[in-house]
Amino acid sequence: MHINDRIHGAVDITDSVLVNLINTSPVQRLKGINQSGVSQYVIAGKTVTRYEHSLGVVILLRILGAALEEQIAGLLHDVPHTAFSHVIDFVFTSDDHEYHEKFHAEIILNSEIPDILTEHGYDVNRILDDRNFPLLESQIPDLCADRIDYTLRDMTASCGYSDSIQTYIDNFIIHNNEIIFRTPEIARRFAEDYLRMDSTRWSHPLEIALFQILAEAIKIALNNGVLTHGDLFQDDNHVYTKLREAHDESIKSKLSMINPGLTIIDDPNDFHFFARNKIRYVNPKFLDNNQKPGRVADEYPDFNRVLNEHIERVTRGNYIKILSY
Repeated sequence: MHINDRIHGAVDITDSVLVNLINTSPVQRLKGINQSGVSQYVIAGKTVTRYEHSLGVVILLRILGAALEEQIAGLLHDVPHTAFSHVIDFVFTSDDHEYHEKFHAEIILNSEIPDILTEHGYDVNRILDDRNFPLLESQIPDLCADRIDYTLRDMTASCGYSDSIQTYIDNFIIHNNEIIFRTPEIARRFAEDYLRMDSTRWSHPLEIALFQILAEAIKIALNNGVLTHGDLFQDDNHVYTKLREAHDESIKSKLSMINPGLTIIDDPNDFHFFARNKIRYVNPKFLDNNQKPGRVADEYPDFNRVLNEHIERVTRGNYIKILSY
């Protein structure tokens, strides 16, 4: 399978188990799910799909020397994502913003994926347990292939940071089965870029407002039967079409706000609704001059201050007042 990736360029995937899994319906469905949810309709550069990201994770894991089994887990890690990605966390007020993870095993086990894994000698239950794959998944503030890929991919798509990407890729190393940086300087640059992406993209008040508005429309649609829970596991277009075609003025009113003219402010003293996003940040490890691991926030007190201010802002949440649309 030949891929023309926006980060890595021309890539050939030749492992038959990966090719077979890529062609399964759960993985192919991800082509219709935008990583940025509803903001794809309003904010420029929101073009990354869950499918592209999943392939990117495979490619990055391969670059890092991960075993094929971990690459398989990387390919499959996002198959339970609902339409509009993390918007659904706002529908069901998921505190950890990981509502889709409840359905990871169910979606994989009820598909053709287990037969393919068995045919190639892999244990589906082992693939389903992300504790087996520390390069793929780790808790914040550490690096992992999932966190790295969506960062680099969104930086490229939204901000044109392509010149910085290869520097980061060249400076990742594996130390004690963890992804860390070769030097503190590059680690700090990445940590700052990650915070910048969260401040200006993922946790920007406009993004949060859009997520909450669509979530409210979906809640109404679920309550009145326009949507079923099963519809959420289709793709973005399927759900949005059902919402647009619904004969419900309250749904239409919500959808009318989702356009490039939406203007909001964050005002705790005068607001229409409150919404809070998940906490995202990294505090990467690196090797110091003595080849011992350190962390960016410990090495750079000024970064530690900025990091804590960012965490405080996101934890506070957003008091959204809609000015116009």
